[in-house]
Amino acid sequence: MIELNGTYKLKKIKGFKNSDDSYYQVIAIENNGSHKTVLCKNLSTGERFCFFTQFLIDPEKPEDCEFELIKINNNVSE
Repeated sequence: MIELNGTYKLKKIKGFKNSDDSYYQVIAIENNGSHKTVLCKNLSTGERFCFFTQFLIDPEKPEDCEFELIKINNNVSE
């Protein structure tokens, strides 16, 4: 579960090389209905970013460390 003041890494984008091994601290959480967003601070640079919580690695699910940026539906009828 992603929590306020917790420190997390970003998931990798499936199919892309990503060398971002930074840690981000959650400094604010906003629940927008179907998507929960978090404001995070990069602990190395101090920069702030906004992410959906699904883009952070949940310590309760460490094996879930990748996400698909775009899902393609090949069953589209023309």
